[in-house]
Amino acid sequence: MTKTILIIGMGQGLSLGIAEKFGKEGYKVGMVSRSPEKLAGFKNHLQSLGITSAFSAADVADTDQLKKAITDIKSQLGSISILQYNAVDYRIKPLMEETVEDLTNGFKISVANALAATQFLLADLKENKGAVLLTGGGLSIHPSPAVASISLGKAGIRNLALQLHQALKSDNVFVGTVTVSGAISPSSPTHSPEILAQKFWDLNTDRSKVEIIH
Repeated sequence: MTKTILIIGMGQGLSLGIAEKFGKEGYKVGMVSRSPEKLAGFKNHLQSLGITSAFSAADVADTDQLKKAITDIKSQLGSISILQYNAVDYRIKPLMEETVEDLTNGFKISVANALAATQFLLADLKENKGAVLLTGGGLSIHPSPAVASISLGKAGIRNLALQLHQALKSDNVFVGTVTVSGAISPSSPTHSPEILAQKFWDLNTDRSKVEIIH
């Protein structure tokens, strides 16, 4: 039976690398992000590699929009085996210039809606003995006040991964995170999308630890 990975926060770098890796391993790929034009481009690219995919555009800060997008993708691809949450409130803004409103909205994007998506897909994940794979970051361990919301978001997603790992273990749903401690670049000998996608693949197939720091 073909399995499906749903990538929330689909983009050109890491998430496309994950889509290619899992797609080549036989997974169908669902994609959610804000831009339908970019998503259509990713779909065409994956199709050229022989990978079946579907997409639905949504503002990941809006929980209702996100749930509708997930429902749309499920109607196209069927049951979801893996949820891969890659969204983050990517704003380069110093801590002392932040507002309560912006940080609260950022938390929804970076952390809270990862939980909402997991809850919404829990029946699928349990049925498939599936996984939730969360994209972490080195800023969770070494935060920077120059990028306050990203730092807080990555700290939150790491904490969420540790909690969910415990909460869903009895349901045979694996939860893990790759803490990416370096700049992602196609030319990087250590942090290219391909190398990091392999880390996510290893995390999912091995399932012996909740976190890989790379």
